[in-house]
Amino acid sequence: MQTILPTGKMHISVFGRKNSGKSSLINALTGSTSLMVGDKPGTTTEPVYQAFEMDKVGPVMFVDTAGIDDETETGPFLVQKTREVMDLTDLGILIFSEESDNFKLEKEWYRELDKRHIPVIGVITKTDDHYVDTDSLKRELDIPIIKVSVKRNVNLGGLRYAIRDRAPAEFERSSIVGDLVKPGDVVVMVVPEKIPAPKYRLVASQQQILRDLLDHHVLALTVTEAELPVLLMDLKVQPDLVITDSQVFGIVNEILPAEVPLTTIAVLMARFKGDLDTFVAGTKVIAGLKPGDKVLLSEACIHHPHNGEIDRALVRAKLHEAAGGALQITSSVGPEFPEDISRYKLVVHCGGCIFNRKQLMDRLARSGEKGVPITNYGIAFAYFNGILPRVLEVLHK
Repeated sequence: MQTILPTGKMHISVFGRKNSGKSSLINALTGSTSLMVGDKPGTTTEPVYQAFEMDKVGPVMFVDTAGIDDETETGPFLVQKTREVMDLTDLGILIFSEESDNFKLEKEWYRELDKRHIPVIGVITKTDDHYVDTDSLKRELDIPIIKVSVKRNVNLGGLRYAIRDRAPAEFERSSIVGDLVKPGDVVVMVVPEKIPAPKYRLVASQQQILRDLLDHHVLALTVTEAELPVLLMDLKVQPDLVITDSQVFGIVNEILPAEVPLTTIAVLMARFKGDLDTFVAGTKVIAGLKPGDKVLLSEACIHHPHNGEIDRALVRAKLHEAAGGALQITSSVGPEFPEDISRYKLVVHCGGCIFNRKQLMDRLARSGEKGVPITNYGIAFAYFNGILPRVLEVLHK
């Protein structure tokens, strides 16, 4: 089962050895007993998510992880799951366990977190019966090292202060569309008549944009492409902005007067979750693709494919067409992402609506390190339809 991660929350992940007190620490910080704790090592196996409203920080998501030293039969799998948590981590809490005075393993994990530019707070737990000299650790790693006792409720305030101090200032943009609208604007969102979502639901990106529009006190109207002409005739004024799903923006582009600002859900999510300029630059590679080139299609969520949806069919077909022959296209889904992507000519990613920004930016960083261009489905499809300049224009006014 895949965990769907709420956006807009800073993700604080707790790493450490088995039975080092990770779950107990999160319970103490949140004032909750929802995370299972126990003396038996390996109580936590899969990552567990605990939402919390933290004073002077705001909404956060604590992530409890399996032990980094698991040597059981399933240990390598669990450790890999914990490594994948780094992809979504905005701030790391690394527990230095008293079972290892040289902290060799903890230092290895710190170096990996630091390599990913994730701020880290070191924590010494279970200090009731064991003394640890933190001065040398502070000098070597140049991070705050906080001693706490969950049992005696000692220095949890000091850890909360360190979290506030080390929290990234801008882990995610404050709004998806708020800088493009003002209160009272009329904004129309066009969703496909054949929507690739369960009955009675919108897809996650559509939900998030609609919620953001409502938060900014605009008049938000939602229609399918079939109802758009009727709506435009019934409106007394032209819309201040139209936002369309990429699957129907060819139709919407033809219907909509040229003077009405138009953009797409994919463009808005690309700049909210990742780096729009990087995704746009990635489309420039498409014209140079040749038959046999390797392309990676990467999707954040795991779902049953829908006929004709943009990621599973339309973009794939358009890529083959652009190359003038068959490409070698492979896919990755969910948290899986190839360690070495250097063999690919291009990565095409989904909008990442269920990812937090850290996860998507981590994939952009990995692509950049290997010199592999990356774009996303919606932006690539706008490129194929020749309307990418129009849907970007509203962002530069």
